[in-house]
Amino acid sequence: MSAGHIYHYFENKEAIIAAIVARDLEHLLTLTAEMRSACNVKEAMLECVTTGVEDNLEPHHAGLNLEIVAEASRNPRVAKIVHDADIACRESLRLTVRHMRRASGHEDDDATIAGMVEVLAAMFEGLMCRTIRNPEIDKATVMRLFQRAVRDLLEQPS
Repeated sequence: MSAGHIYHYFENKEAIIAAIVARDLEHLLTLTAEMRSACNVKEAMLECVTTGVEDNLEPHHAGLNLEIVAEASRNPRVAKIVHDADIACRESLRLTVRHMRRASGHEDDDATIAGMVEVLAAMFEGLMCRTIRNPEIDKATVMRLFQRAVRDLLEQPS
């Protein structure tokens, strides 16, 4: 499809970005809902780490998402789309982390859960920058260490 042909399906650039962001958000909301319904939420979360790392280390996925963030820094309408999606994403992940932590016997305050969510988001989003900056990244080693770091974060004492 040519660059111009896409405008037969979308009104403008913001509509294209909104559709991409909505698709990604729907995927994450589905994933976190599935995690919360699992018998072992922590293990379900850790299993999803593999997919998240693979997705965020994929150069085309990373590049597109970084372009959207860059556009959000320049365009207030795109910024609103990105911010609203981030709020929904963080809330769903917050519910998931809280559910997992309670199932493990932890009673964390809201700030601790919010901090865990921000660290998880920063870790996954940081992978996108790393794969662009270092296309030769050792994905197997990063995957192994990333899984360990997420496990350590989720298992930390209250």
